[in-house]
Parts: sequence; C-alpha cells; structure tokens
Amino acid sequence: MGWFSSLFSSGAGTLVSSIGEVADRFIESPDEKSAFKLQVQQLVQQRDSEVEQSLRKELESKERILVAELNQGDSYTKRARPTVVYAGLVFIGINYVVFPLIGRFAQAFGVQVDATPLADFPVDFWAAWGGICATWSIGRSLEKRGNQAPLTRLTTGSKPVSKLLE
Repeated sequence: MGWFSSLFSSGAGTLVSSIGEVADRFIESPDEKSAFKLQVQQLVQQRDSEVEQSLRKELESKERILVAELNQGDSYTKRARPTVVYAGLVFIGINYVVFPLIGRFAQAFGVQVDATPLADFPVDFWAAWGGICATWSIGRSLEKRGNQAPLTRLTTGSKPVSKLLE
C-alpha cells in the first residue's frame, strides 16, 4: 500500500484519538470507551480502504483507456498532430500572407483595399500551436533516430520493436 496507506493511517490515528477524547467526556464506562474507540477506528480504516480501492479502480480505468487509445488501428489519431500543425500553417498563411498580398495587388491596380490581416492571433493560439509543433517535431525526430525508450513510444504512439530486428 505504500505512501498512500501511510498518508491515511496517520490521519486516521489522529482522527480516532480526537474522537476518543470527545467520547471520554460523554461515555463513563472504560469498557464502553475502548469499544467505542475500536469501532471508530474500524470505521475509519474501512473508509480509508474504500477510498484507496476507488482511487485504484479510477487509475486502472484511466490506464485501460490510454492503452486502448494507443493500440487502436485508427491512423487518423496518429495524424492528428500533423493536421493541427498544417491547419495552423494554413491559418497563418491566409491571415499574414494571402490577404496582405491581395491588398498589395489591389493597390497596384488602383483599388483601395484594407491590406491588414483579418485579426491578430491571440497569444493563446501561438502558445498552443507552438507547443503542438514542438512536441510533434521532437517526437518525429526521436522516432526517426530509432529511440525505443518507453517515453518515446508513448509520445510517438509507436509499438515496441522486436530485439530480433535490431
């Protein structure tokens, strides 16, 4: 159980002793006091056990979902990052290249057109798109180098290579 049980067992001990002090004020018989403290301690341990079991089940279900997503045969999920990268490039190209060029050509022919981009992209766009581009390029670089570390396989979504093929 490790750190999780030690975390809750220390909290349970102080909780039981606090409840025991309150019970000492109201329960007069020493046998009833010890029986009460024992029963409270059992209830607290039972609750801690239920919490730990529910957390384990939640982690196991998240793990199963992650493994299922990584093992699925759908090739689009493997292309999702490149799609976002290419879409970002299209948005940037249209906003900062195409529209200004159209404006310049229109001005060259004597037509007054506003040559400014449609809108400046917010910092959030640049941060998210830059993070996706960085993750994708690092993952592709590691994948091409043939790095087969577990973290690399998780990042790139590649399957482990047999030792016989190396």
